[in-house]
Amino acid sequence: MNKLLIRNGTIVLPSHNEIKNTDLLVESGVIAHLGRIPEGIKGQTIDTRGLYVAPGFIDLQVNGGVGHNFEDAAPDEIRKIVDFYVSHGTTGLLPTTVTAPIAGIRATIDRVEHADHPAVLGMHIEGPFISEKRKGAHNPDYIIDPSVEKFDELAAGNEGFIKIVTLAPERPGAEKLIARIREIGAIPSLGHSDATYAEAIAAIERGIGLFTHTFNAMREFHHRAPGAVGAALVSAVMTELIADGIHVHPGAMRLLYRAKGPDQICLITDAISAAGLADGEYSLGGLQVLVKDATARLADGTLAGSTLTMDKAVKNFMAATGCSLPEAVRCATLNPACLLGIDEHKGSIAVGKDADLVIFDEDFTVHYTIISGEVVYARDR
Repeated sequence: MNKLLIRNGTIVLPSHNEIKNTDLLVESGVIAHLGRIPEGIKGQTIDTRGLYVAPGFIDLQVNGGVGHNFEDAAPDEIRKIVDFYVSHGTTGLLPTTVTAPIAGIRATIDRVEHADHPAVLGMHIEGPFISEKRKGAHNPDYIIDPSVEKFDELAAGNEGFIKIVTLAPERPGAEKLIARIREIGAIPSLGHSDATYAEAIAAIERGIGLFTHTFNAMREFHHRAPGAVGAALVSAVMTELIADGIHVHPGAMRLLYRAKGPDQICLITDAISAAGLADGEYSLGGLQVLVKDATARLADGTLAGSTLTMDKAVKNFMAATGCSLPEAVRCATLNPACLLGIDEHKGSIAVGKDADLVIFDEDFTVHYTIISGEVVYARDR
C-alpha cells in the first residue's frame, strides 16, 4: 500500500473546533492514523513542522481562472483552471455556469464532466432562471422564467453531475422547478433574486437549501422589510459568502457569522477568468469585465465575480469575524461537504476519510495540496 507520512504538523480539526500537534498517516488515499507515527513505518514523508495541516478547501462556486472561464474553456483549459485553484489549497470545486442560452449551458456541463479532473465535484448552474432586477453581471438577453422543461433540456444526461442550481424563487414556475431540482438530488439555491422576506421564507419551506453569495444580488435587509437577506439570517439554511472584502464589508461578515454560527456558512470565491492574472479586460457570460486593483466590474460598475482564492477567503474571514482557525477552515471544508452530502468522506480530518489536505503557513501561504493521498502541488517544485 502507498503510504504518506505527514509528521510534526499542526492538525486543524474543524469538526471539533480543535488544533492538535501530531502526525498523520495516509495509506491508499485515505487517512489511516491520526497521532504519532512509529519510526519504523516507511513511505513518502513530509515534515510539516511550523505548518498547519487542514482538510482541503471545497469551493461551491467558481466561474474560471488564469485567463479562461468554464463556459467556453477547452478540456486542457478546464484542467488548467482547476490546477490553479488546487495550488491555492482547493481539493474540490464546482465549476459554475452563468446565464446563457440553454444549449450553451448544456455544452459547458458536457465539457467539464468529460475533462475528468479529480478536484471537480460536479457543477453549479447559476441562471438562467433568475431575476432581471437582481441580475448582477448576468447577461439579461438570456434570463428566462423558471421552467422544468428548459431545465430538463439543459440537464439531460448529466443530472447526477449537477449539484447546485441558483434561481429566483419568486418568479413564475419556480415552485415546480425547485421540486424538480430536488428530484435529481441537487440543491436549489436562492440567488440573483428580488424575493421579499415572506417569499424567501416560503421558498425555504418548498425546498431552497442554500443562499447564493449572501448579501450580493438579492433584496437587501431593511428593518421594516428584511428581504431575502433577513430570511438568510434567521433561517437554518446554509449561506455562501464571498470573503474578499469587496463584495461584503467585514462588518456584514461579522453579522452573518454571529447570526448563523460557524456551521451554516460556506466560503466561496465566485472567481472569474481574471483570477491569477494581472488587472485588465476580461469577459464573463459574453459581457466585458474590467479588472482594476483586483476588483472585477462591468462597465456600469456592477461587480462581476472576483479574483479571490480560497486560501485568501479563509484568511479574510478569520480576520473579519475574529473566529478561530478551525471555525474559518470549517466554512471552507466541512460545511460545503455537508451541504453536498459528501461529509462521510471529505471535509474533515478523521480516520477513514479521503486524504484531501492542504498544508499552509501562518500567512495562509499554501505549501502542499494533497488529493486522495497524492501530492498534487508542492510550493518548492
